[in-house]
Amino acid sequence: MQAYGGISVVNALPSWYGSSMAVNLKINVTIKEGKRDYTKESELIRTIVDYFKEKYLIPDIVVDIESELPQKSGLKSSSAVSVALISEIAKRYNINNVNPPILSAILSLKAGVSYTGALDDATSSYCGGISYTHNKYFQVIKMDNPKDDLVILILAKGGRQKSVKLYELKKYNSVFEEIFKIALKDPLVAMKMNGILIANILGYQLDPIEVSLRKGALAAGISGNGPSYFAVTKDGEEGPIYESLKRFGDVIISRPVDLDCKDISIKN
Repeated sequence: MQAYGGISVVNALPSWYGSSMAVNLKINVTIKEGKRDYTKESELIRTIVDYFKEKYLIPDIVVDIESELPQKSGLKSSSAVSVALISEIAKRYNINNVNPPILSAILSLKAGVSYTGALDDATSSYCGGISYTHNKYFQVIKMDNPKDDLVILILAKGGRQKSVKLYELKKYNSVFEEIFKIALKDPLVAMKMNGILIANILGYQLDPIEVSLRKGALAAGISGNGPSYFAVTKDGEEGPIYESLKRFGDVIISRPVDLDCKDISIKN
């Protein structure tokens, strides 16, 4: 099963309201029956496989992951792995009563790999498009398509995430609720506000963001809790931003993914 990485529109940590946009960086998960090597399983994979073993009595399986995303990058790789693995298991063993994004959020909390369950990330990873969710109540508020003329430049960095101080982010609860309301009407404006605020609150360098905006980016900021940066631009206008970002590290050129959730019932 294939799922997508993504970038943040609204970080869910401050207010539980979250929004994420899928990008065409993919993760592919395959499984086969066989003896598990627990030393090679992450806590998330172990939690998911154990859940299906206990609830549906599936046999031991070995999980293989192919990823275009760096781990611990803020680009939604954990959610992508989670929904892809859940979907692959459900398909292989004909389990029909599974909602992969919701179950991903529940099991991500159980595994301790997410503070909120990241339903917004899981939904866009699975469905494409832009998700709008209230993560505390496992509620999908809205799904939408991104504009079709966008290019997303990603300054991808893995494994050097800043310490997340929840109490500090929660101070901005009402601010991020307002940003979420803006996102429902104009995700690019919200994405810029969120990206700059999260970078400031968590203590990330602002230079890549400021350079991108000066060069004409429609939005720029930190994705998730970092450490990756992103910049969004119109198709054909990415050149100056790409050249400016290159001095900070490797830059990936990607595009949004259209919404396609025909095989699942997402209920508000």
